[in-house]
Amino acid sequence: MKIKLFIVLQILFNFSQEAFSIPENKINKDWDKTLFKFMKKNGQEGHFKGANNKRINHFKITGKGKKGAIIFVPGQGEPYIKHFELFYDLLKMGHSPIYTLDHRGQGHSERMLKNPKKGYIDSFDNYIKDFSLFLKKVVLKDKNKNLFLITHSTGGAITLLYLMEDEKRHRMFNKAVFCSPLIKLNTRPFPYVFIKWMTELFCKSKFFCRMYAPGESKFNAYEKFENNPLTSNENRWYQTQRVSKKAGDIWFNGPTNKWVHEVNKIYPRFKNYKGKIKVPFLFLQASADKVVKPKPQEDFCKKMKGSCKFIRIENSKHEILMEKDLVRNKALRLINHFFNSKL
Repeated sequence: MKIKLFIVLQILFNFSQEAFSIPENKINKDWDKTLFKFMKKNGQEGHFKGANNKRINHFKITGKGKKGAIIFVPGQGEPYIKHFELFYDLLKMGHSPIYTLDHRGQGHSERMLKNPKKGYIDSFDNYIKDFSLFLKKVVLKDKNKNLFLITHSTGGAITLLYLMEDEKRHRMFNKAVFCSPLIKLNTRPFPYVFIKWMTELFCKSKFFCRMYAPGESKFNAYEKFENNPLTSNENRWYQTQRVSKKAGDIWFNGPTNKWVHEVNKIYPRFKNYKGKIKVPFLFLQASADKVVKPKPQEDFCKKMKGSCKFIRIENSKHEILMEKDLVRNKALRLINHFFNSKL
């Protein structure tokens, strides 16, 4: 009986150690200072020239872990500083270094329009080209023995399309995790077909193409917590507000018609893809996601015939890794277990 009890306690202990985030009630201004100080001491900022010679900023944080390097690819409108807590946790889980970047048109990277508050992309393919150059110019130069991938939302679309372009790229990553991946945009409250037609029509004119998409002129960082579509965690929500003020003018107000038009254009590429991504990968779907459509995620995963594992995260809005501890820690444990498991 004592042996069985010991085994159970050991399993529970190991499971509890898989995620190292501080309790959400400890997230305050003092924690912000500690986190930023840690990142400044152990991190390294840099930039490179991406597609069409645009400046792309990136960040690397190094720890003592030996489990392998991780690339984190953020979503639309997110500066990498928003995810410092995640990087801290990944280091504590034994991974190092952690690489990330600010996509063109957001964060510290170069903007596409004179108005820096407009979310704009000239071509979605340039996101993919930037990511490819990021790997070549920054990540692969370090010659890490093991390389893992974690993405959120638009970052998932970028990296999936990157992998879909060339099967040789599949050998670069040990495993990959896609949190709330953008396969198809949720255009609520308007029908998808209507938004697709409207943004295509608007983008026949340069002026209308660069206008904010309907209902998107105000960025979520400056909205009220109530009814936000991103997270149900008030502590991490308000931390984002503090970070946005500390970082300065690197957030934008919302996406333009052009950005929505470019995103709508990528859905057929997922729908019509006939190949198979050979990297073992995990889809984490947020059960209460109102930003991206759930069914296309499931359909794409099923098409991969075994290389994709699909898990629905209950009680989660779009930003799984910015959620309440019960949700977020579960996701981190799943990621940690997936990376450490043998397939």
